[in-house]
Amino acid sequence: MTLAPGRLAATARRPWLSDALLAGALLILVEVTVLAKQEAWSRPVWLPAAAGAAAVIPLAWRRRAPLAVLAVSGAATLAVMLYHGSPGLLALGPLAGLYTVATTSPRRISLGAAGVTLAGVTAGVAAGHHGRLTWEVFLLPWAVVAAAWLIGDNLRVRRAYVAELEAKAARADADRAAEAERAAARERARIARELHDVVVHHVSVIAVQAGAARVVARRGGPTADTQQALTDVEATARQALGELRQLLGVLRHNGDPPARAPAPGLDQLGHLLDDVRRAGLPVEASTEGDPVPLPPAVDMSAYRIVQEALTNVLKHAGCAPTSVVIGYTGQDLRIKVANGRPAGHPSRAGPGSGQGLAGMRERVAMFGGELHAGLSPGGGFTVSARIPLDGARR
Repeated sequence: MTLAPGRLAATARRPWLSDALLAGALLILVEVTVLAKQEAWSRPVWLPAAAGAAAVIPLAWRRRAPLAVLAVSGAATLAVMLYHGSPGLLALGPLAGLYTVATTSPRRISLGAAGVTLAGVTAGVAAGHHGRLTWEVFLLPWAVVAAAWLIGDNLRVRRAYVAELEAKAARADADRAAEAERAAARERARIARELHDVVVHHVSVIAVQAGAARVVARRGGPTADTQQALTDVEATARQALGELRQLLGVLRHNGDPPARAPAPGLDQLGHLLDDVRRAGLPVEASTEGDPVPLPPAVDMSAYRIVQEALTNVLKHAGCAPTSVVIGYTGQDLRIKVANGRPAGHPSRAGPGSGQGLAGMRERVAMFGGELHAGLSPGGGFTVSARIPLDGARR
């Protein structure tokens, strides 16, 4: 009798069903064999038939109680060996039980079960053998018992190995997923910093320029001044719109868009200073040391740090005199943005909400640098950053 592939798969999914089928098949085979050879039994045939049933029926529970099944099946088989000598097909019961113990139990337990089985087999063979006992008489039973244990133990080791490989693969998948999530979080943080720097800076400049235009218009000042202020507002808005489109293009394309403007760097610092000067902030810039080529990431971060520091001055200190110093020491890039006390607004010289400072600290920390920000002794506010160039190049 053969089972269709679908039924075989269903049986594999229900181990208890396969065990019951195994016990039933062996029961039929053992009972048929006993009945076919009943003339060989010197006593009533129901005794070996009952012993055969006791030896194979417990196999239906071999996965749930392997040691108990081996004990019952082995005892029934030993009784037949003591009664008749040869167990015949009844030996399949304890062999299957020993195999199950070896596949499901630790090796020390399965070795003990194999030792007890070998002792029972030896006693049964010795009691049922009517001739002279030699080691050849025990060779085949011992070999069969050892083979059942070795096959089961090998399967247990293989299953443990496969389970460990699957666990390692699962851990690797989890690690990859976690790393992908961390990378995505870092990218979101980077884009958030860029958006914050672009939007806050340009909107702050626009607000100051629009306020200046409103004041000029209200005072009835020259039309040329009003037009220039509005022109500056328009230029700053267009610049902000262009940078926003660039960042949104990165998001849409999941990478760099086909046409992308170069990332801002310290070579564009002059344009940044012109923007804030047009917004009414008196700012002076100077360079210390000999300028050296900077890695692109450091160059852009330095530009954004100066941009954010000047934006904070515009937002919180008004038109306070401000200085920007870019220093090259050979090992470090140093940035210092300091503003004086705003005239008539001493309470507005602080750092503000702190989100911009957090972004600056993150940028500096990426390269192992340091950032300090706080009130100056004589009033005003100072932001100073140090970015090690050796670590940035590596």
